[in-house]
Amino acid sequence: MTMGGFGFQWHITWRCPGRCAHCYQSGTESAAELTVKELLRIADHIMGAIPGPVTINITGGEPLLYQNQGVSRGVFELMKYLSTFDNLDELNIITSTAGMDQDAILELKALPKLAYVKVSLESGDRELNDDIRWRGHYEMTLGNIRELTKAGLQVIIMTTLSKRNYQSVAGLCALAKNLGTSGVIFERFVPLGRGAVGMCDSVLTAMEWREVLGAIAYAAGVVVGELLPYKAFWVDGTTARGAPCCLGPGSMALMPDGTVYPCRRVPIPVGKLPDDGMDRILATLGGYSSMPQKCFDFDF
Repeated sequence: MTMGGFGFQWHITWRCPGRCAHCYQSGTESAAELTVKELLRIADHIMGAIPGPVTINITGGEPLLYQNQGVSRGVFELMKYLSTFDNLDELNIITSTAGMDQDAILELKALPKLAYVKVSLESGDRELNDDIRWRGHYEMTLGNIRELTKAGLQVIIMTTLSKRNYQSVAGLCALAKNLGTSGVIFERFVPLGRGAVGMCDSVLTAMEWREVLGAIAYAAGVVVGELLPYKAFWVDGTTARGAPCCLGPGSMALMPDGTVYPCRRVPIPVGKLPDDGMDRILATLGGYSSMPQKCFDFDF
């Protein structure tokens, strides 16, 4: 996990097999995708403009379903290309595991700078998880996590907490340990897109967030006071690493059409790649900074 430099989420596709209740997408987004060639051109713009270490989280939609002009699973072509840059410090993929098979696992295994496969799961309870995501997601995902860890890949479970599943913290921490993963990232539901329509009343209250902090503190063996400054957490065994809001010059969200947001939860366009150029976008974001960033890039 890079604690300095520049980090961002790259949403390469809107495609997704499910209609998760908390999804940031509205369902009205254009299905058009950039070609692999265009993605590689954007990669050149980004990596050429930032001298310091860069952390990239490839996501979607479901990135394993990206395909354009007959190129199936172009996500791996992009990730291989990103791995050739000396200033790439860390590469991750955020996935529901839909579309994952042994070929995909081998492709991931071959990436020299892949740090983590971040897998979406909302609860250790199958019915609750599938109610938030889609029927069959729980069994599919657990099976794929087992295959990923068997292959020697580092997996982190990612969870979006709302009123529907905020009491799942302890169970998810135990499940993550049993599956041999590198823990769980917990973040809070923000009502955008589909989630703003179907779950607008599911944002955690202060008391519910306090309950979450208590469960995280217990799982990690720390006191609640140590967690108060942070907005999200990565709980791994007996450690809880907190992340403040990463809005600022060291982070962004890159959407499937090249539009750049300051954050996926702040959908205000600040430019478009490659048309506007990365230098101009960095200036709009506030100027590139080498100050430490602790953004885990949770979106999925």
